[in-house]
Amino acid sequence: MSNYDPDDRMPKPYEFVPLPVGRPLLSKPAGHDRYGSNLLSGELRATIIARSPIHVASGLLEPRRDPKNPLVKALFRSNGQPVIPGTSLKGCIRSIVEAISPSAVTMTKAFIPGDLDPSRSAERLDVTQRIFGMLGYQGNVAFADARLCEGTTAIIRSVQLHQPAKSTRPYMENGVTKGRKFYMHGTLAKGELPLEVIAEGSSLDLLARFENLTHGELGLLLTGLGVGDMKLWPKLGGAKPACLGTIEVTEPSVTIFDSHVGYANFAIEPQPMEIAPLLEAARTEGLILDEQMSKLADTLRWPRMDRTCPDGSY
Repeated sequence: MSNYDPDDRMPKPYEFVPLPVGRPLLSKPAGHDRYGSNLLSGELRATIIARSPIHVASGLLEPRRDPKNPLVKALFRSNGQPVIPGTSLKGCIRSIVEAISPSAVTMTKAFIPGDLDPSRSAERLDVTQRIFGMLGYQGNVAFADARLCEGTTAIIRSVQLHQPAKSTRPYMENGVTKGRKFYMHGTLAKGELPLEVIAEGSSLDLLARFENLTHGELGLLLTGLGVGDMKLWPKLGGAKPACLGTIEVTEPSVTIFDSHVGYANFAIEPQPMEIAPLLEAARTEGLILDEQMSKLADTLRWPRMDRTCPDGSY
């Protein structure tokens, strides 16, 4: 007779960031038809370091001349080069920004208070919707594909992951949702599924173009990337529950252009901007929620030697 007890299994490696209280402040977005005189437009560049292997799937199983791994779940590529798609970066950072700011909940399996229902009107948006967009509004930041600039790809053996359970019970407590779900970092799970990954320690170029952001909105975007006093190590791509996809954003730089000069001169010389005042402006404008930021910083801290992702399919 087996002594196995399902309750003895290691818990899945995620925690919840509590939801804010009350209706987020809604306002009209800056739009795209003109540059605001007191708003910022320009580029944000940085380097992404893979702190654990990254797997963003192409959706293809590729044959390899390797008897140990004859079929491999392939990486996403653009023009034959491994990349993290801009859409994956945008979705990853959006989820962080939404969690740490006074924003509605755009995706959840559990019941949420009516105050946190996302706005459906493109004329009245919360801060995350204004930055990243919604149905009917494009948003004011766009991420390019992050291309591998140093490092290599590799084949690792990970675990087979299944769809989350349909039950909302793990996400509820006393009839209320526990919050937004984020996977933690930890020691990689070991399994038999061959994945092509961007190898740990590799670096990629990050480029995001923005227009018509307030100083605080740009500071919030930088905070979501993990820049600031409370540092974050985001997770992206597939196999996050198996502890893949840990990234660190380093060497951020922001350049802006003078919109008034742009109307008179086609060749605009971008001007560098200091990061620290932008981070401070995010707090001055009330765009960072201390409780949520503290909880997420603890959840996404790295390294985490106390956390091991469960082996085996789950």
